[in-house]
Amino acid sequence: MKRTILLLLFTTCCMSAWSQFQVSTARTWERFPPEAQERGFGIHTSQIVQMDNDQALEEVILFASDNGHYPYFDLFKSYYVIIDYYTKELKYKSDITISDRRELVLEDRNSDGIYELYRAYFQDGKFSVDENGNNLKTTWVYDCIEWKNNKINTR
Repeated sequence: MKRTILLLLFTTCCMSAWSQFQVSTARTWERFPPEAQERGFGIHTSQIVQMDNDQALEEVILFASDNGHYPYFDLFKSYYVIIDYYTKELKYKSDITISDRRELVLEDRNSDGIYELYRAYFQDGKFSVDENGNNLKTTWVYDCIEWKNNKINTR
């Protein structure tokens, strides 16, 4: 009886431990080209949408890295990558920007079936805070990355 109870307890513990590893799938670079990742950046989020005129979908990936922690906000360095979902060809890689936001905003605002990437970041990466690390002051830049005339444009 004692062995049966110990075996049942051991089996339960093993199943619980295995489920911790089984639930989450590892993110590997097999689905991304190596030139997509900059040193010190990790994948924050990604989305598969239609970004251009051909029928193949694109994966838009937000890479982010911590840039500083303040009492009421955090700052992040980030950049965006657009990859053809099927051929894994790198179509676009944005410049690295600094912001207090890590969000991937993809919308089709003009209803043409092609999504645009909207982002907000600090102009020239410059900002200021008071002596306590509060009251963030910066000039914000709001732009859009979109596909036009078989070319990716920033506006």
